Amino acid sequence: MVDIPRRTTQSAARRPRARLGREQLQGMLRPGRFDRHELAYGGALRVAVGVAAPLAAGTATGHLQYGAFASLGALPAGFASLQGVTRTRAVTVVAASAGAAMSTFVGGVLAASAPWLLVPVVALWGYGTGLAVCLGRWTSVAVLQWPVALLIAAGIPLGPSEAALRAGLVLAGGLLQCALVAVSWTLRPGAAERAALAESYRGLSAYARGLAAGRAGPPPPADFVAGDAVADPNPLLPAAVRADHLNLLEQAERIRASLAALAVYTDDDTSGTARLFAADTAQALDGVADALNTGPGDRASPVQTPDGGFTWQEAAGDTGWHWAAEALLCQLRAVNRILGHGPTPKRAVPRDGPASPDRPVPRDTVRWTALTLRANLTAAGETGRHALRLAAVTGLVEFLVQVTGLYEGRWAVLTAFLVLRPDFATTLTRSVHRAVGTAVGAGLGASAAILAHPGDAGLVVGATIAVAAAFALFAVNYLLFSVFLTAFLVILLETFGLPAGSTATARLAQTALGAACAIIAYWVWPTWEGLSAQQKFARMLTSHSRYTAALLRQLSHPEELDPGRLRALQTTARRDRTDAEASMARLAAEPSQPPMTPAVARTLVAVVTRLAQAELALHALVLRHPAAGQEEQPQDPDGRGSLDDLAVALRTTLERLAESLLTLEAPGGLPPLHRIQAPLRSQPLPAGQHTALVVDGLVDATDALTDVVRRLVDDRAARR
Repeated sequence: MVDIPRRTTQSAARRPRARLGREQLQGMLRPGRFDRHELAYGGALRVAVGVAAPLAAGTATGHLQYGAFASLGALPAGFASLQGVTRTRAVTVVAASAGAAMSTFVGGVLAASAPWLLVPVVALWGYGTGLAVCLGRWTSVAVLQWPVALLIAAGIPLGPSEAALRAGLVLAGGLLQCALVAVSWTLRPGAAERAALAESYRGLSAYARGLAAGRAGPPPPADFVAGDAVADPNPLLPAAVRADHLNLLEQAERIRASLAALAVYTDDDTSGTARLFAADTAQALDGVADALNTGPGDRASPVQTPDGGFTWQEAAGDTGWHWAAEALLCQLRAVNRILGHGPTPKRAVPRDGPASPDRPVPRDTVRWTALTLRANLTAAGETGRHALRLAAVTGLVEFLVQVTGLYEGRWAVLTAFLVLRPDFATTLTRSVHRAVGTAVGAGLGASAAILAHPGDAGLVVGATIAVAAAFALFAVNYLLFSVFLTAFLVILLETFGLPAGSTATARLAQTALGAACAIIAYWVWPTWEGLSAQQKFARMLTSHSRYTAALLRQLSHPEELDPGRLRALQTTARRDRTDAEASMARLAAEPSQPPMTPAVARTLVAVVTRLAQAELALHALVLRHPAAGQEEQPQDPDGRGSLDDLAVALRTTLERLAESLLTLEAPGGLPPLHRIQAPLRSQPLPAGQHTALVVDGLVDATDALTDVVRRLVDDRAARR
């Protein structure tokens, strides 16, 4: 059995020479896309209020510098406040604020008393920031604010008492952002959850509409967008409403599986009735999304399910897809019942809050964090390598700053923190965008500060406009975000008595230096996706092997049905397939790294997508026919044993293919799948021909994967 760890490790294969094509380089140097639909008006307004309020208070009381310190605390907390959903967002803001306050004290005191100690401290902060990548985006963004606060504080040395006061102001500014996040919970509670659920049902509708148009593929592997919102609900929502949201998400998962099962039959349905049913289902799902968007108090009539006046039953009886249609109708009726409940206080809800029996138990966060960090400490892993690289680069740049006495040299170190990422494409793109954005933003900020000088009110207005624009563009375009963020910082530093003109010029030069150091560091010690991709694809095959085997086992032993375990395995397989698809996209943006080329990655993803479609159809069959499986299961133990044998054979094959991807050695000792499958064609199976069709899909996809892996290994051998 091959157990791929959750950390990403380097392949044992020799690293080939990297070749960066002209098209790849041009793609990385483009300004980037601009999607106006991603403009974060609400978040930008909230963050701008949190940053501008301390400045306004400082101006009104005659202590503008104190207000500026609090504003500096609100700035990194503002970044963190754009992460998470509700409670996780507040936790992220608190973590960012507490770390920023501590870093502010350390940076100010060391800069005043022992500047050379900043070199190891910066390197230590760099290692921690790089390692935090393995804990997820929320934690990573929160931790990134710590070195930002450290370096900004190092630019204004202070004694311990003054540094403690400044750290307190930074913490106060961060907690102000947290309070604003909490206040936002009172505005239309439940709207975010309903909107996310509506978007998820819209996605199901689009998939059903694709089936109606003849595009009979599996649904996208990404989790529903409502997953995070429902798992992290607004604390002000009644428990009964949270239960409704959980149930709606659960039904969405079931509908996705049923639609995937229906997709198996749409190509063979010569009458076209299955496609008509898929089109009516898409319309019903759109109705669900519309009902969710209107809110509980405005829902007029139930969602129309595709069973009124429609004669699909007769046609489906000849094509064999009636069971999938029946499942969809049952699930849509359940959605109707949930939407009709609304918030009813009299409903009985457990004191510990609603829970779904079909969902895995939440992980122990502290223990999971410790295990994940320990697994990524090694330099052989992508995260561990990134942490060491970031520590080395930032420490080296800080050393150069100390030796040369560069004016405003902290901007070079800060740039290295912000642009050096675990992957090459993002590092290069961010470096260029940061340098260009700083050049434009420095001039813009200096101009605004000169025009506003000497009026403090003008500085506050200019800073507010700049920070609001920066956060509105945060998720839209990194180049434009860098422009307005630089303008804000130049204006803000004017309040500390640092001339805007010289600050802007120094920041421009030091940003270019930091970006160049980051790019050079990646070329000297790279983590090419072509190497780590092998681990991700191997992990994908391993997770799918476990999911497939569990489904077949549940089908042959319906009395052991465990929907929660199946859902957990399905979620893991879907996440690993999503990671592999992201890896495929990154391969296309990097220098060529044979044998794991973009073409090979695309082929692997395409074949695993076929495997996933068969798995989803089998999952729907298992959930739809647990009782029927017990009735139709042959009494002859050989029938049950044949399904068990096939489950073991498929799992063994996929795991050995995963091992072959890791070692780049030919897979050996593969079970004879077709010989093991042959007895199933002459034995009665649960759900009859439906099961036989799905099993054919599983075996065919596994055969195709075997061919792809063998060609990959042969290509590797030919290059030696």
